[in-house]
Amino acid sequence: MNLWKASLVVGIAWIGTGAHGAEMNVGDQAYRLLATEGTSVVRVVTSADECPKIEVEGQTRDMTQRVGPRMIPRSDQPTATFPVRVCETRVPQNARVRWQGRELPGLMKAPQKIVVLGDTGCRTKWPGFYQSCNDISQWPLAQVAQSAADEHPDLVIHVGDYAYRESPCRATGCDGSPYGYGWAVWQADFFQPAMPLLNAAPWVVVRGNHESCGRAGQGWFRLLDPAPYQAGHSCSTEAVKESPDEPYRVVLGAGLQLLVMDSTGVSEKKPRPGNQEVQRYERQFDTVAELARHAPHNWLLLHHPVLGYGYLPLVGYEASNPVLTAALALKKYPDWTPPGLEMVLQGHVHTFELTRFEGTEPLSVIAGFGGSMLEPPFPSWIPGHQEVAPGVHVAASYQDQRFGYLVLERQEGDHWQLQEKTVLGKTRRTCSLSLDHSPFSFQCAEEAPATNRSLPEAALHADYLLLGEVHDNAAGHALRQQWLESLAGAGRRVLALEQFDRDHQDSLNQAVSDIEKDLPVSGDSLALKAVAQAGAFNFKGWNWNFYSGDLAWALNQHWPVAATNLSRHFLGGIMKGQEAPPPEPLHWNEQQRATLNTEVREGHCNLLPESQLPLMVAAQRARDRSMAESLVEWHKKTGLPVVLLAGNGHGRKDTAVPVWLHQLDPEARIVSVAVLEPEQIQDNTLKEAYDAVYPVPLQARADPCDILRKRLTGRLRP
Repeated sequence: MNLWKASLVVGIAWIGTGAHGAEMNVGDQAYRLLATEGTSVVRVVTSADECPKIEVEGQTRDMTQRVGPRMIPRSDQPTATFPVRVCETRVPQNARVRWQGRELPGLMKAPQKIVVLGDTGCRTKWPGFYQSCNDISQWPLAQVAQSAADEHPDLVIHVGDYAYRESPCRATGCDGSPYGYGWAVWQADFFQPAMPLLNAAPWVVVRGNHESCGRAGQGWFRLLDPAPYQAGHSCSTEAVKESPDEPYRVVLGAGLQLLVMDSTGVSEKKPRPGNQEVQRYERQFDTVAELARHAPHNWLLLHHPVLGYGYLPLVGYEASNPVLTAALALKKYPDWTPPGLEMVLQGHVHTFELTRFEGTEPLSVIAGFGGSMLEPPFPSWIPGHQEVAPGVHVAASYQDQRFGYLVLERQEGDHWQLQEKTVLGKTRRTCSLSLDHSPFSFQCAEEAPATNRSLPEAALHADYLLLGEVHDNAAGHALRQQWLESLAGAGRRVLALEQFDRDHQDSLNQAVSDIEKDLPVSGDSLALKAVAQAGAFNFKGWNWNFYSGDLAWALNQHWPVAATNLSRHFLGGIMKGQEAPPPEPLHWNEQQRATLNTEVREGHCNLLPESQLPLMVAAQRARDRSMAESLVEWHKKTGLPVVLLAGNGHGRKDTAVPVWLHQLDPEARIVSVAVLEPEQIQDNTLKEAYDAVYPVPLQARADPCDILRKRLTGRLRP
């Protein structure tokens, strides 16, 4: 057993470049490996000729080289070059570490919230497996990482398989993708899209079958393996016989530890008696059992399911890995699995699965739905009494073949809440896990639509709270004013409005200062109307009655008031091609581009000439960016949370203001809430674009498309 490795826990905090999320510079990449006994290892990937320095508790330290660049690849992997140097140093796990002026998070206490994901890379595999790596709806890891980062976890667990781009792209949707097993693939498939989550918390990583020596093993040993680099055990030469590492334990505190097991090279074929691989894993399970004696609460982490099931069309449900099953059969543990386990976290099957069994106590979780091509849909029926191992039957199970991630949150005692999350961070299913006594169990419920009208709890703690509107819906405006009033006990905020132009901020500030002597004011106050006029409120275009109450309430609470919009004159210049449009957000992809185009096109009743569409989209993007810039400026200037009142379209997490906020203030907590009319509330894709949605009745109105049609034909004056 490698005793050094038995003391390590892998945790990664990826540090990108400046606050605006510029393209990654190899010299600016750092991550932190947490270790047991209160220590941790900090790593930096750099293209420099020597290792850099880091700051620990205010003191500068030298780093040592883990492994240098490799420009001559293995003969059997001609594209697997690594033009980077990996450096590392050891520090206490709770030490304050800074890299390029930014803190790398450590594990300061027993984690209360853990994100779990796995099988995240974009599959390009000859002859027929080609995922659309350039389409975020088909390969959503970047959005999964951002949504999971917004959870503000204390720890992230990845259950293996990071690099999937094994063959050249031979299909549409993955054009220009790197392939093979070198640094370019690791960067494109994992580090770059996962940056927000890597930057949010320490990670524990599990080695998957894609990290075998015949595949992306070199990158694993250079970049993620927690042990010291050993040339003879690094997949650096051809025809390497696979040698999985020994299990090790990760001490998390509060009596909980993770037991990490390497199942990288395990065969999927049924073994014959006396199989050496079975004997090897028999010894590994012995090690797991020994490690479990060190703590009262143990979770086993490995890539291949030792408890669980898969499904193949025409074949049906399949049991757990046959080699691991055979190894456990030899051990004859009283409870089938090594004693002391409460839960097993696994990947490999591209699905979410939570299962309780008859014949063994640990609960089983499969979290292989983080981004790689999903399994075909399982039948809607659950395989009750399906045998996954000799004498081990499914007692209760949930499974779901949709992209997402999991959040485990500690409750009282040894109870945990598990939430299955969508790509955009909405909760699909909430499960209560009872791990405080045997038999371990769970209870789950599908997430029901909100039945009360209160803001979600996260809204109270957001740095930026976006409250949407259907502009002319009276019920929605009334509900939003209730939300504002509910924030009274949560401290001062800045009120930001779409209806005020940033060019008039100085006048608005003066008007807010002038009205202080008249407070409190009511919604029909002339002094209040003067404030709106100072901010260039368009009384012809907006219904003042919908906004006067919000503004009066905020001023009576002594909230600053922020203008966020661009002037009509400037927007007109963009739409006429006289003003340069703003650039697209960083990492803007075809799916986001198409979504925004569709939103603008349909928002104008499909009546816009196609030649006008790009300019209208540019104007919308400019407004979103302006709003985000204003919000960040006020948050940084005042130190207060900011509440934005704007149309629902500006609050979309996938295309609008939140995208810019993530770029301008990467660590901020952002919550976006929308009010939707009956037809909109039926659109699941639209609902997932927000953190919370609330139904409001349909507002009686003239057909807006008819009005727009008349304007465009000159029969109605604007």
